[in-house]
Amino acid sequence: MSLIAGGQARRRQILLWNDWSLMKKTLLALSLALIAAAPAAAQAAEPLAIGHRGASGTRPEHTFASYDRAIELGADYIEQDLQLTKDGVLVVMHDTTLNRTARGAAENCTGAVDSKTLAQIKTCSAGSWFDPAYADEKIPTLEEVFQRYGKSVNYYIETKAPEQADHMEERLLAMLDQYGLREPAVSEWQVLIQSFSADSLKKIHAIDPRLPLIQLGDSTDAHLPAIAQYAVGSGPAYGGVDAAYVSAAHALCVDVHPYTVNDTAAMQRLLDAGVDGMFTNYVDRLNGLLGDRNAPGRQGALDAKAAHDACMARFAQGPIGGTVGSQLSLTLGAPASFGAFTPGLALDYVATTTATTTSTAADTALTVSDPSATATGHLVNGAFALAQPLQVRAQSARGTSGAYGPLGAPILTYAGPVSGDVATVSFRQPIAADEGLRSGSYDKQLTFSLSTTTP
Repeated sequence: MSLIAGGQARRRQILLWNDWSLMKKTLLALSLALIAAAPAAAQAAEPLAIGHRGASGTRPEHTFASYDRAIELGADYIEQDLQLTKDGVLVVMHDTTLNRTARGAAENCTGAVDSKTLAQIKTCSAGSWFDPAYADEKIPTLEEVFQRYGKSVNYYIETKAPEQADHMEERLLAMLDQYGLREPAVSEWQVLIQSFSADSLKKIHAIDPRLPLIQLGDSTDAHLPAIAQYAVGSGPAYGGVDAAYVSAAHALCVDVHPYTVNDTAAMQRLLDAGVDGMFTNYVDRLNGLLGDRNAPGRQGALDAKAAHDACMARFAQGPIGGTVGSQLSLTLGAPASFGAFTPGLALDYVATTTATTTSTAADTALTVSDPSATATGHLVNGAFALAQPLQVRAQSARGTSGAYGPLGAPILTYAGPVSGDVATVSFRQPIAADEGLRSGSYDKQLTFSLSTTTP
């Protein structure tokens, strides 16, 4: 809700959320704003430590030596990049060519992966480029990875260059089925599937919309609503990730797993921003920062799945002026405006709007709060804020209300179901005679929340 002095709101947006948990939660929040922004959904799970190509800082990437070490260091997930051989076998390798990480006869170990058979690729060393001590490491197939670790670990699998591959997505899902991993991927997030290709992820989503998918790429807020239609998470490059991006993603129940973070200062910055996990070549560095927060074994994935499910229950989006199911609805009237403030005159200015409530809950409370961290509760004009905070009250024929009070406390309660009750919500802004006022418009985005302790 934007309160405006000396100007009119140019547009407004309504956001609806729902939560029917047994504990007290916000069931429905509705926000009208000059610049609308949804409050962030709380993410309960601790951040995930994702072994980027295994423990690739100290072991040759995508080898069993690398995966074994990442698991030993407590990685929540080990990552597999997929390529397809000439004879249709999924192998675990980052590059589309063998040149960087394979060593051996040129006819077998250089050139495009999809131009070589599995037999050719198995002649190559996958570790000698990194250190002669790992010369015996081979390029593993995805099946060999599943055979080695089974259901003891969590997998983070990427479809690489899928546009060039022959049914890579179908082959991956068939392999998950063969090793009994599709259902644990759905119910426990034991497998996350990521890609830079939205088409690849949408193809998988069309085959099985239950699977958890991660869209790699852009860290622009504008892309998040589209991602939320088919994916549970976003995997941007870490340099563009900040608290604002994380909050925007969480408001849509999209987890944020940036890549590839190897510096502890950058790790801490991202943890402070609220990311849900990150890719790193050095799992031990991240777990050193997490300390006891790092979940043991496969628990991190289970916690992440539970947190995502809870978010989806809390923050289901609804249409403007619409209802969330048949249980609860909240509709606001026009944005409130104080009109023009007069310098040198001590006065309590009053602005009003309406809130129409329908609830089938046993008790309901209406609250108005200020989600901003800047000049909380005060109207602002650029960097300036009014000296005294806003006060708010509500009046209704069927609800119980009180006198003017600060933002953040319930202003109207109902002791039972109510249908179509129209409350007048009044805002009071005291201004002293000696208060300096800056020319221009003062405004504030507020959030109206409808909640219950007894759904």
